[in-house]
Amino acid sequence: MEATAYPDSSFLVSLVSKDTLSADAAAHMARAAEPLMFTPLHRIEARNALRNAAGRGEITASEQRAAFHRIDEDLREGLLVHTPVVWTDVFRRADELSEKHAATEGQRTIDLLHVALALEAGAKTFLSFDERQRNLVKAAGLKVKP
Repeated sequence: MEATAYPDSSFLVSLVSKDTLSADAAAHMARAAEPLMFTPLHRIEARNALRNAAGRGEITASEQRAAFHRIDEDLREGLLVHTPVVWTDVFRRADELSEKHAATEGQRTIDLLHVALALEAGAKTFLSFDERQRNLVKAAGLKVKP
């Protein structure tokens, strides 16, 4: 099955670890039953978010390791699908999104990159719990869930 759903890191971290939105992420995945795109940006941002959560005491070191293992397991099982992109095109698209939306909506670079990645990879839906990013996704013409 081809991956057409793009998760941002907020969704991905909630999916692989326990936080206040984990049940929502799991419920969406149970309903959608579709694989998710996964890029090198996901890898570094999700792993960094999990390390930060462990450093702040929000999760234990054991929970952090379990979440890392879950990402690797989800990649092996095809829930997460390595998605190739042309990074020059991603950065160009992110700059175009910035030009259209940053002055009025205050977009963060990481949000621009995630939306640009989704667009360049051909995503049909974008999964995020981040309200500012959800607004950018809608403005860019993608469906946003959950």
